[in-house]
Amino acid sequence: MRLATEAFPGSCDVSDACDELGIPAVRTGGIRPVWPGCPALFGRVRTLTLAPDATADPLSDVLAALTEIPAGDVAFIDLDGRLDVQCWGGRTADAARRAGVAGALVNGAVRDVSALRSLEFPTFALGTYPARAKGRLRYCGSGHDVVLGAGIVRSGSAVVADDDGLVFFPYETARDIVARARELAAKDQR
Repeated sequence: MRLATEAFPGSCDVSDACDELGIPAVRTGGIRPVWPGCPALFGRVRTLTLAPDATADPLSDVLAALTEIPAGDVAFIDLDGRLDVQCWGGRTADAARRAGVAGALVNGAVRDVSALRSLEFPTFALGTYPARAKGRLRYCGSGHDVVLGAGIVRSGSAVVADDDGLVFFPYETARDIVARARELAAKDQR
């Protein structure tokens, strides 16, 4: 199932639908939109992992990995929650957009907020940090599980990300979750 991007339910309704259907979900309110008016995201997640390394430059590896993400999917970059380094900015967002990536979620810090806003590239992160990644991080690979709070997010999971937070859930349950979330939203409106 390809997830449609128009009129998808919000994170609160998706979270409630997961609860009602007994489907495991990983939730966070800590990863926030990076710029005011940042569009919500709904799609399949592809994970990229980076780690501290004072001798490396991860940019070329990250740019190559972005071209391997299927168009319409969401990049989830894991910095293990670190805020003293950053892994995402204007150059990576521009490359991701050109590759067809729908948006970025960062378990850590980003930079170049004004460029991200100008690109209108949906980006969610724990915070910002102004220094470059060169000499601070190395690329560890893609497809790794991401520990997020008490949960584990697997590459290939579905996600909804908006102003209320992020909800990750098994991709194969997306059709049922979306249907139930829409029912819940309609019920609330009535």
